[in-house]
Amino acid sequence: MADKPRVTASESIDLGTRPSERKSAADLIDSFDIGLAPTLPGSYIMYDEKDRPIYVGKAKNLRARLRTYLNETDSRYSVKFLMRRVARIEFLVTNNEKEALLLENSLIKQYKPRYNVRLKDDKTYVSLRLNRAEDFPRITVVRRYRKDGAKYFGPYSSAHAVRETLRHIHLLFPLRRCSDHVMANRARPCLYYQMKQCLAPCVRLVDRETYHEVVDQAALVLEGRSDNLEKRLLYQIDHHAQRLEFEQAAFLRDRLYHLRRTIERQRTVAVPGAEDRDVFGFFSEGRFTEIQAIFFRGGKMVGGRAFSFERCEMPLDELLGSFLLQYYAKAPIVPTEILLPVDIEDASVLGEILTEQRERRVNVLWPRRGEKRALVEMAMRNAKSSFEEKRLADAANKDLLEQLRTALKLSATPNRIECYDISTLQGAGAVGSMVTFVGGAPDKSRYRRYAIKAVEGQDDFAMMREVLMRRFRRGIEEDDLPDLVVIDGGKGQLNVAVEVFKELAIEDLPAVGLAKARSERDTHSPERFFLPGRKNPVVPPQHGPVVRLMARIRDEAHRFAITYHRKKRSKATLRTTLTDIPGVGPKRAKILLKSLGSLAKIRASSVADIAVLPGFSEALAETILKHLARPAERGAGKESE
Repeated sequence: MADKPRVTASESIDLGTRPSERKSAADLIDSFDIGLAPTLPGSYIMYDEKDRPIYVGKAKNLRARLRTYLNETDSRYSVKFLMRRVARIEFLVTNNEKEALLLENSLIKQYKPRYNVRLKDDKTYVSLRLNRAEDFPRITVVRRYRKDGAKYFGPYSSAHAVRETLRHIHLLFPLRRCSDHVMANRARPCLYYQMKQCLAPCVRLVDRETYHEVVDQAALVLEGRSDNLEKRLLYQIDHHAQRLEFEQAAFLRDRLYHLRRTIERQRTVAVPGAEDRDVFGFFSEGRFTEIQAIFFRGGKMVGGRAFSFERCEMPLDELLGSFLLQYYAKAPIVPTEILLPVDIEDASVLGEILTEQRERRVNVLWPRRGEKRALVEMAMRNAKSSFEEKRLADAANKDLLEQLRTALKLSATPNRIECYDISTLQGAGAVGSMVTFVGGAPDKSRYRRYAIKAVEGQDDFAMMREVLMRRFRRGIEEDDLPDLVVIDGGKGQLNVAVEVFKELAIEDLPAVGLAKARSERDTHSPERFFLPGRKNPVVPPQHGPVVRLMARIRDEAHRFAITYHRKKRSKATLRTTLTDIPGVGPKRAKILLKSLGSLAKIRASSVADIAVLPGFSEALAETILKHLARPAERGAGKESE
């Protein structure tokens, strides 16, 4: 193998285009010349016999690291397990260890190797956002961190926790809650102003300086610096009292009272040392690892979060190092101190990367004694507790699925269940949905949406056939079939699935039709399960766990289909009204709706109101108003006739 050119972590790399000889794992160990690997820092990619990347690693000395793999001097079982599957190794040289770590992270995101730990890029982190650059900022709940100059607070343990925090903030500090669009179009204060929970910046009943003073006070609470806020409020109360401004002093006194009560109810463990600190612990059993994070903000513990990883074959120190880099790439806050349960090779390099990201010093530590070690051990106990709770939940789900197998008389327990539904409005904009439950829990990465293409008019059976054909033709090609197929509907919809499976030669794939319970006049039909080849439906106990599970799966498929259908209809409405106007495309249509509101408000606007918007002119504004006035004129003509 020839040496690869030296690259930096920021370059776009596609190793899949490089030809190489396919080998088996045994051939690799016998023939690989370790002398070709440089003694420089870099990243390496391991491929299996089908030339699929299965593991990405990094090292400060590539030759030394690869030698431990190939000479089998590393006694860890995970390494031996991995090497039984590796048929080819490629490597990339970097300038230093930091670039090697960043390159490894980039390659993991690009190739998604099977044996690397990988955080899913979904809406995971619940935080609060405050942009002080606005004239009258508001605090909002967000799930994604963006480098937009705003201040982010969190992460919080759950959406419920963050909304409860926001509720207390709004009770303490009268900040606006309405969106920018609503604020720009209000003519009088809202109900929150009457309740003294908003300063009504929408109608300019408060100046910018006074409003920002309240914003700063709210930020102190969110940062955990309530002691500083108490001192500030006491000073302001005394200042107003000395000037005989007793009404303002009483208002601030009440705020201080409510603040102290709120903080007293929410006060948690306080520890000396760094104001902002994240503590990590882990628990492993077999190929399953649970990582527990505990967050300290303002010296107080504000919550935690657990992360579960299955089928992890990589060593724990490598797993933790890779996890931390991915976690803090998306985390809204990087603390001043990070405590780890084990020593990781890249601790100093990770600290350097996070220092650059935070623009302040970040220490990544492995405490072995004292108070900091006690915090790590607390995180370790929480990781074990979280693991055991999930294991109990898994056991309960397995028992539930076994009950489902018995109720439907299936030959095997259905671990992976797919449910299909059709959503349409008199045949218009018809869509299909597929939701997947694995182990009794939703697996949203496997959800799919289908726009109906080949069926016109109201024909639910034909639409279901199209969706199933598209799904299972591909499923057969990719060897990707579920354990049970659930069809939202009765015997007719189930017969469609049976015909499709017969045509595709997968008749042995279990299927069930789920007919929803209905009340008609004096009769009530229960939840019924229709099975292929059986005339009468199966009617399990209506309040039992099997019916609750199947109803939950069916309702989730229905929700997913309805959401997609509404989205398509809204796009169609936008396309047929605004974007039909000459000179108005999707971008300008979005600006119109965001700035002015509904179509009715756009029609009621003046030429000047539209012309001042970015990308619009007086001529275009006149064209828009003339176009939107035509339907109204036609309607008026019909009424006069």
